[in-house]
Amino acid sequence: MPANNKTNSLLIEEFRQGMDDFKQAMIAREELSLRIGKRTTQIIRYTLFALSILGIAMFVLIWTLTSNMGDITGHMAKMSKDMKAIRGDIQQVSANLKTISTDFSSVRKDLTSMSNSVNFMQLDIAKLNQNVGSMGGNITTIRKILAQMDKSIHLMSKNINGLNQSVGVMTMNVATMSQEMAQMTTDVNRMAAPMRIFPYSGR
Repeated sequence: MPANNKTNSLLIEEFRQGMDDFKQAMIAREELSLRIGKRTTQIIRYTLFALSILGIAMFVLIWTLTSNMGDITGHMAKMSKDMKAIRGDIQQVSANLKTISTDFSSVRKDLTSMSNSVNFMQLDIAKLNQNVGSMGGNITTIRKILAQMDKSIHLMSKNINGLNQSVGVMTMNVATMSQEMAQMTTDVNRMAAPMRIFPYSGR
């Protein structure tokens, strides 16, 4: 009997210890649940606060967007017009580029023609150089001829001066002869004066 009592006492003690451990575990579980509940409540509160702020911000953004929708629509219409104008400008630029390309082609043709003209001009200049060389020889010959002509003209001038002097002397001689003829005529008239008394005097 005493052995049974001792066994029962041990079983009761173990059961009591187990119940105490179970109680402590339940208390710890309850405290952990409370802590988890508090943490969860805080997280939910912070989340709700953040969602409230986000909702207010979204409301403000939607309200701003709605209030500015007219301006946005006007700006979009203006942008559409500007895009049309830009497209027209791009088309004009394309047309101008085509014109510029055509002009460059014309300029290239003109440059080719000019190059050909320059080649011909070089040939002409070479011929001109030859002609200028020949002309230089001709000019030298002409200068010699002119120098000879100058000498001839100078000699001719001297001869003309001598001729003028001879003509002057001859003029003086003619004048002297005229005076002598006049004197001779006077002398003849004086000599013929006595003959006038005759009938055949010629009066």
